[in-house]
Amino acid sequence: MKALTDKKWKAFYISDEKENGIFKLRSSLSGIDKNKLLESNDKETPYITRSDFNNGVALFVGKEQREKFKIDKGNVITIGLDTQTVFYQPHSFYTGQNVQVLYNEHLNKYTAKFIIPLLKKQVSKLSWGGNGATLGRLKRMQLLLPIDQNNMPDYEFMEAYIKEKEKIKREEYLDYCQKQLKIIGGGTI
Repeated sequence: MKALTDKKWKAFYISDEKENGIFKLRSSLSGIDKNKLLESNDKETPYITRSDFNNGVALFVGKEQREKFKIDKGNVITIGLDTQTVFYQPHSFYTGQNVQVLYNEHLNKYTAKFIIPLLKKQVSKLSWGGNGATLGRLKRMQLLLPIDQNNMPDYEFMEAYIKEKEKIKREEYLDYCQKQLKIIGGGTI
């Protein structure tokens, strides 16, 4: 696999409303006030907020409440405007207010893991209040991404890169566990 430094990179606008943009960017469909929800033990549909904890999941919306609100489809990235939180949402979800949703047909959990740190770096330049993340500011923002032979984002490289990093980390962890078992006199994994 090529190293990051061996790839050519190019700036792309976040919003596809700009030429050379890569994401459909819009406000969430639900924008529900959390005080109007009752927490449910049903762990099927998360309620995403601008919190920086637990992938933004504050609670789960129960079946009895789902018909009342519009739902956002999963396989997207969410950005909390006031808090500049950025997360990948694999499943359909509801949100609180001021959450933007980014769609891209090439997005999956691996490409999202590659892109999210870059997005976080960009939105970290914005702050709470007057210079916070707004839809307009996000539309003007750019990301530097590795490109393919057609000068387009190289999503295949991004996915392969993250898979390789995960494989290396998994092997390091298993090696560590194996060494710990030997130290305490146990067997092997």
